[in-house]
Amino acid sequence: MDHTKKQSVPRYLATAQDIEADIVAGRLSAGERLPSERDMARDQQISRMTARHALQHLTSRGLVEPQVGRGTFVRSGAIEQELKTLSGFSEDMLLQGRESSSIVIEAVTRTPDPRTILAMSFPQGALVHSLSRVRLVDGAPVAIEISEIDAARTPGFFEGSDFSRQSTYARLRTIYGIIPTLAEQTLEAAAAEHETALRLKMPAGGPVLRLTRLTRDAQNNAFEFVRSVYRGDAFNMKVQLALGNPAYDRS
Repeated sequence: MDHTKKQSVPRYLATAQDIEADIVAGRLSAGERLPSERDMARDQQISRMTARHALQHLTSRGLVEPQVGRGTFVRSGAIEQELKTLSGFSEDMLLQGRESSSIVIEAVTRTPDPRTILAMSFPQGALVHSLSRVRLVDGAPVAIEISEIDAARTPGFFEGSDFSRQSTYARLRTIYGIIPTLAEQTLEAAAAEHETALRLKMPAGGPVLRLTRLTRDAQNNAFEFVRSVYRGDAFNMKVQLALGNPAYDRS
């Protein structure tokens, strides 16, 4: 950083900006431990109070994370998912300026399993297009997603498509006129099983989020059932809440 610019800002902020620049440039990587306040003060010839304020500033910006008894670590570039609008994974990443892609594990038309039949109220003999993918963000695997789509409404769904890059929702809209409008979604915490951990390049038993979503069109007809597993350290799930009827507030 330019010396004159450093003189124009508080010392703690200049120190924090130097660390932030190292994080952005990749000189400090996600999960790396930062020096302690004492070591930072000694190495940079600043007071421990200045070092503390610098770390607090970085923490407030979400760039680092203090862990009790262990120190302060660089946070991963967590992906924010706002659970208030219905959009596809590709669209979400595009809005956040992230590059998304997929590794297609399986793309097959088949008889759905009992859970899908129940969720989608399928008649006997119904078929689904089942698409299993590892989702990548900026080249790193962050989720495994299995989408099952009503085959009766989407003939030839896999023909001429490349779902390593293509959005299923974009194809549904443009080819079949199906507009995702409503969804019922659930989330639960879990531990990564062996195969899941291998695909997501994480330790077995590490934290994951399991998501299920039943998606409906504008006529309230279910057309998609999704089961996903997200790396727990890669996503922040955000929900906006509003106060209910004050007359019933007993808290």
